[in-house]
Amino acid sequence: MIEVSIPGQSHLSLEVLVLDYNGTLALDGVLPDPVKEKIIFLANLLEIHIITSDTFGSVARQCEGLPVRINVLATNDHVREKAGYLTQFGERMVVAIGNGANDELMLQKANLGILVLGTEGCSTRALTASDIIVKDIIDALDLLLNPQRLIATLRC
Repeated sequence: MIEVSIPGQSHLSLEVLVLDYNGTLALDGVLPDPVKEKIIFLANLLEIHIITSDTFGSVARQCEGLPVRINVLATNDHVREKAGYLTQFGERMVVAIGNGANDELMLQKANLGILVLGTEGCSTRALTASDIIVKDIIDALDLLLNPQRLIATLRC
């Protein structure tokens, strides 16, 4: 769990991390080693889920041995399916990280939504639904590893 009190806002007790895969965690289906290392460390603090359409068919292979749960999207309505995925966590606080148009409602519904601009770019719909925007996935994961950065960004 990651505990952080944001001045002028509510207290966050983050328990679950939901990550989009392609464009957010991975580029062209490949998960960089530095990202894998951060996921391993974060798994000591958060339950980690990856939700993806698996465009490149590589998520299982790339995440082999990582402490994550993978969910490959089953419908053609990825926006609602991703947002609906969060309902299984009930009252638990969720942080979601994404970049695409299909991440819009997931980012909006999460207790904390982080948008990754990244090499692939980002959807303006996802951008307006997020709480924080970062330049890459390393910065997004480092926000969670260094919660004082969340305070500095979100305080009112």
